Amino acid sequence: MGLLPRRAEPEERPDAAKVLDVSGEEASATFDALGSETARRIMAAVYEQPRTPVEIREEVGTSLQNVHYHLDKLEDADLVKEAGVGYSEKGNEMTVYAPASEAVVLFAGQDHERSRLERLVGRVLGLYFVLALATIAFYYLRQWLASDPAQQSGGFTADQAQPAVERVGDAAASGGGLALDPTVVFFLGGLVALCGVTAYWYLAER
Repeated sequence: MGLLPRRAEPEERPDAAKVLDVSGEEASATFDALGSETARRIMAAVYEQPRTPVEIREEVGTSLQNVHYHLDKLEDADLVKEAGVGYSEKGNEMTVYAPASEAVVLFAGQDHERSRLERLVGRVLGLYFVLALATIAFYYLRQWLASDPAQQSGGFTADQAQPAVERVGDAAASGGGLALDPTVVFFLGGLVALCGVTAYWYLAER
Protein backbone atom coordinates (compact mmCIF):
# COMPACT_ATOMS: atom_id res chain seq x y z
CA MET A 1 0.00 0.00 0.00
CA GLY A 2 3.02 2.31 0.30
CA LEU A 3 2.10 3.56 3.78
CA LEU A 4 4.67 5.88 5.32
CA PRO A 5 5.97 4.92 8.78
CA ARG A 6 7.33 8.42 9.36
CA ARG A 7 6.37 11.79 7.95
CA ALA A 8 7.13 15.44 8.62
CA GLU A 9 3.71 17.10 8.60
CA PRO A 10 3.36 20.75 7.57
CA GLU A 11 4.13 23.10 10.44
CA GLU A 12 0.92 25.05 9.88
CA ARG A 13 -2.02 24.98 7.50
CA PRO A 14 -2.60 28.02 5.29
CA ASP A 15 -5.10 30.44 6.79
CA ALA A 16 -5.84 32.61 3.76
CA ALA A 17 -7.76 31.94 0.59
CA LYS A 18 -6.30 32.44 -2.88
CA VAL A 19 -8.62 34.90 -4.64
CA LEU A 20 -8.32 35.03 -8.43
CA ASP A 21 -9.81 37.43 -10.95
CA VAL A 22 -11.19 35.27 -13.77
CA SER A 23 -9.74 37.69 -16.35
CA GLY A 24 -6.27 37.84 -14.79
CA GLU A 25 -3.07 36.08 -15.82
CA GLU A 26 -2.89 34.16 -12.55
CA ALA A 27 -6.31 32.68 -13.20
CA SER A 28 -5.15 31.56 -16.65
CA ALA A 29 -2.30 29.59 -15.07
CA THR A 30 -4.76 28.07 -12.62
CA PHE A 31 -7.16 27.03 -15.38
CA ASP A 32 -4.26 25.53 -17.34
CA ALA A 33 -3.02 23.55 -14.32
CA LEU A 34 -6.51 22.24 -13.57
CA GLY A 35 -7.44 21.56 -17.17
CA SER A 36 -7.53 17.77 -16.79
CA GLU A 37 -9.64 15.61 -14.53
CA THR A 38 -6.50 13.91 -13.20
CA ALA A 39 -5.07 17.26 -12.08
CA ARG A 40 -8.30 18.15 -10.29
CA ARG A 41 -8.36 14.80 -8.52
CA ILE A 42 -4.74 15.25 -7.46
CA MET A 43 -5.51 18.68 -6.04
CA ALA A 44 -8.58 17.34 -4.22
CA ALA A 45 -6.48 14.55 -2.71
CA VAL A 46 -3.87 17.03 -1.47
CA TYR A 47 -6.58 19.26 0.04
CA GLU A 48 -8.01 16.23 1.83
CA GLN A 49 -4.64 15.68 3.51
CA PRO A 50 -0.96 16.30 2.66
CA ARG A 51 0.40 13.39 0.63
CA THR A 52 3.52 12.13 -1.11
CA PRO A 53 3.48 11.41 -4.86
CA VAL A 54 3.24 7.68 -4.10
CA GLU A 55 0.19 8.20 -1.91
CA ILE A 56 -1.36 10.46 -4.56
CA ARG A 57 -0.77 7.79 -7.20
CA GLU A 58 -2.58 5.22 -5.07
CA GLU A 59 -5.45 7.61 -4.33
CA VAL A 60 -5.96 8.85 -7.89
CA GLY A 61 -5.08 5.65 -9.77
CA THR A 62 -2.58 6.92 -12.31
CA SER A 63 1.13 6.55 -13.01
CA LEU A 64 3.77 8.12 -10.81
CA GLN A 65 5.15 9.97 -13.82
CA ASN A 66 1.74 11.52 -14.45
CA VAL A 67 1.46 12.53 -10.79
CA HIS A 68 4.81 14.35 -10.92
CA TYR A 69 3.81 16.07 -14.16
CA HIS A 70 0.62 17.51 -12.69
CA LEU A 71 2.23 18.34 -9.34
CA ASP A 72 4.82 20.46 -11.16
CA LYS A 73 2.07 22.37 -12.98
CA LEU A 74 0.03 22.81 -9.79
CA GLU A 75 3.10 24.05 -7.96
CA ASP A 76 3.95 26.51 -10.74
CA ALA A 77 0.39 27.86 -10.47
CA ASP A 78 0.87 28.27 -6.69
CA LEU A 79 -1.91 25.79 -5.93
CA VAL A 80 0.16 23.23 -4.01
CA LYS A 81 3.54 23.44 -2.28
CA GLU A 82 6.24 21.25 -0.79
CA ALA A 83 5.43 21.00 2.90
CA GLY A 84 7.63 18.33 4.42
CA VAL A 85 9.44 15.06 3.90
CA GLY A 86 8.11 11.52 4.09
CA TYR A 87 9.84 8.14 3.99
CA SER A 88 8.74 5.03 2.20
CA GLU A 89 8.81 1.55 3.69
CA LYS A 90 12.22 1.12 2.04
CA GLY A 91 13.49 4.31 3.63
CA ASN A 92 13.43 6.41 0.48
CA GLU A 93 12.90 10.12 1.07
CA MET A 94 9.88 11.66 -0.64
CA THR A 95 8.39 15.14 -0.70
CA VAL A 96 5.03 15.73 1.00
CA TYR A 97 2.72 18.09 -0.91
CA ALA A 98 0.08 20.27 0.76
CA PRO A 99 -2.30 23.06 -0.33
CA ALA A 100 -0.66 26.44 -0.87
CA SER A 101 -3.78 28.27 0.35
CA GLU A 102 -6.82 27.55 2.48
CA ALA A 103 -9.13 27.68 -0.54
CA VAL A 104 -9.16 28.85 -4.15
CA VAL A 105 -11.82 31.44 -5.00
CA LEU A 106 -12.62 32.85 -8.43
CA PHE A 107 -14.39 36.18 -8.81
CA ALA A 108 -15.51 38.42 -11.64
CA GLY A 109 -15.64 42.18 -11.16
CA GLN A 110 -13.59 45.21 -10.25
CA ASP A 111 -10.70 44.44 -7.93
CA HIS A 112 -11.20 47.59 -5.84
CA GLU A 113 -14.87 46.68 -5.35
CA ARG A 114 -13.88 43.27 -3.98
CA SER A 115 -11.35 44.80 -1.58
CA ARG A 116 -13.85 47.40 -0.39
CA LEU A 117 -16.51 44.78 0.31
CA GLU A 118 -14.01 42.53 2.09
CA ARG A 119 -13.03 45.38 4.43
CA LEU A 120 -16.65 46.36 5.02
CA VAL A 121 -17.79 42.82 5.82
CA GLY A 122 -14.90 42.35 8.22
CA ARG A 123 -15.84 45.48 10.16
CA VAL A 124 -19.59 44.94 10.21
CA LEU A 125 -19.55 41.29 11.29
CA GLY A 126 -17.51 42.19 14.36
CA LEU A 127 -19.97 44.92 15.37
CA TYR A 128 -22.99 42.68 14.94
CA PHE A 129 -21.34 40.07 17.13
CA VAL A 130 -20.77 42.71 19.82
CA LEU A 131 -24.42 43.79 19.55
CA ALA A 132 -25.59 40.21 20.04
CA LEU A 133 -23.44 39.83 23.17
CA ALA A 134 -24.60 43.20 24.52
CA THR A 135 -28.25 42.23 24.00
CA ILE A 136 -27.78 38.96 25.89
CA ALA A 137 -26.02 40.79 28.72
CA PHE A 138 -28.80 43.39 28.83
CA TYR A 139 -31.47 40.66 29.07
CA TYR A 140 -29.80 38.80 31.94
CA LEU A 141 -29.04 42.04 33.79
CA ARG A 142 -32.74 42.91 33.75
CA GLN A 143 -33.63 39.42 34.97
CA TRP A 144 -31.12 39.67 37.80
CA LEU A 145 -32.29 43.13 38.91
CA ALA A 146 -35.91 42.00 38.82
CA SER A 147 -35.37 38.88 40.93
CA ASP A 148 -32.50 39.68 43.34
CA PRO A 149 -34.05 40.13 46.82
CA ALA A 150 -30.87 41.77 48.12
CA GLN A 151 -31.33 44.62 45.68
CA GLN A 152 -34.95 45.02 46.68
CA SER A 153 -34.25 44.93 50.45
CA GLY A 154 -31.65 47.66 50.04
CA GLY A 155 -34.26 49.97 48.63
CA PHE A 156 -33.23 49.47 45.03
CA THR A 157 -36.13 48.03 43.09
CA ALA A 158 -36.31 46.53 39.64
CA ASP A 159 -38.57 49.36 38.54
CA GLN A 160 -35.82 51.84 39.30
CA ALA A 161 -33.30 49.77 37.31
CA GLN A 162 -35.44 49.52 34.20
CA PRO A 163 -34.37 51.86 31.41
CA ALA A 164 -36.47 54.77 30.29
CA VAL A 165 -37.51 52.88 27.18
CA GLU A 166 -39.40 50.35 29.34
CA ARG A 167 -41.39 53.10 31.03
CA VAL A 168 -42.25 54.51 27.64
CA GLY A 169 -43.45 51.05 26.59
CA ASP A 170 -45.60 50.71 29.72
CA ALA A 171 -47.09 54.12 29.09
CA ALA A 172 -47.91 53.17 25.54
CA ALA A 173 -49.55 49.96 26.75
CA SER A 174 -51.74 51.82 29.24
CA GLY A 175 -52.77 54.17 26.49
CA GLY A 176 -53.78 51.34 24.21
CA GLY A 177 -50.54 51.36 22.16
CA LEU A 178 -48.16 48.49 21.42
CA ALA A 179 -45.56 47.77 24.15
CA LEU A 180 -42.31 46.11 23.19
CA ASP A 181 -40.05 44.14 25.49
CA PRO A 182 -37.15 46.38 26.57
CA THR A 183 -34.62 43.80 25.37
CA VAL A 184 -36.18 43.85 21.90
CA VAL A 185 -36.13 47.65 21.91
CA PHE A 186 -32.47 47.58 22.96
CA PHE A 187 -31.58 45.20 20.12
CA LEU A 188 -33.58 47.11 17.51
CA GLY A 189 -32.02 50.38 18.58
CA GLY A 190 -28.54 48.88 18.27
CA LEU A 191 -29.45 47.39 14.89
CA VAL A 192 -30.59 50.77 13.55
CA ALA A 193 -27.36 52.34 14.80
CA LEU A 194 -25.26 49.63 13.11
CA CYS A 195 -27.14 50.08 9.84
CA GLY A 196 -26.29 53.76 9.98
CA VAL A 197 -22.63 53.02 10.69
CA THR A 198 -22.53 50.47 7.86
CA ALA A 199 -24.04 52.95 5.40
CA TYR A 200 -21.54 55.59 6.47
CA TRP A 201 -18.57 53.23 6.02
CA TYR A 202 -19.86 52.08 2.65
CA LEU A 203 -20.18 55.65 1.35
CA ALA A 204 -16.82 56.61 2.85
CA GLU A 205 -15.10 53.76 0.97
CA ARG A 206 -16.38 54.88 -2.42
